[in-house]
This record gives sequence, structure tokens and C-alpha cells, in this order.
Amino acid sequence: MVNGVELLAVVAVIAAANVSGRPAYIPVGIALVVGLHFFPLARLYDQWQYRWTGALMTAVAVVGAVLALAGPSAGTVRAVVGLACAAVLWGSACHLAVRG
Repeated sequence: MVNGVELLAVVAVIAAANVSGRPAYIPVGIALVVGLHFFPLARLYDQWQYRWTGALMTAVAVVGAVLALAGPSAGTVRAVVGLACAAVLWGSACHLAVRG
């Protein structure tokens, strides 16, 4: 159910960004949606570290929004948000792999 809501939210983010003519906000919105979806997963799977994953992904979205407002190209926003999200998700996966 959590992932279904996440999927619908991602589709809504993409549609809203395209309709408003602000494609630079697509990675920002997706990072926010993905980050927020980790909070219910933390409780459902009893994985406390997912709260950190969610908080860091949400912070990446905020930084991405500030960056998008500052006016660089959409490619720059995609690169910054995408690489930061990848780092957070890899870090979370490594933590889980080591923790067992």
C-alpha cells in the first residue's frame, strides 16, 4: 500500500511539474516522495534506520528545491539531486547489508 501511494505521488509530481512548465522540480519532487515513503516503511518493517534514510532524502529534496529556485539548468538540478539521493540510498543499503 505504501509503495502504491508512492507511485501515485510520483506520477502526480511529474504531471504537476510538466503542466506548470517547471521540469527542474521533477527530481526534487521525486526525492521528496521517496524520502517520505521511508517513514511508514520504518514502522512497518521495524527498521529504525529508514527514518534516517527518509530524513536525508527529504533534506536532499529541500536542497534541490533551493537550488532549482536559484536558477541553474534542469540538468544541474538533476545531477545534484540524483547523485545525493544515490549516496543516501547506497549508504542505507550498505548499512543494512553490514547490519544483517
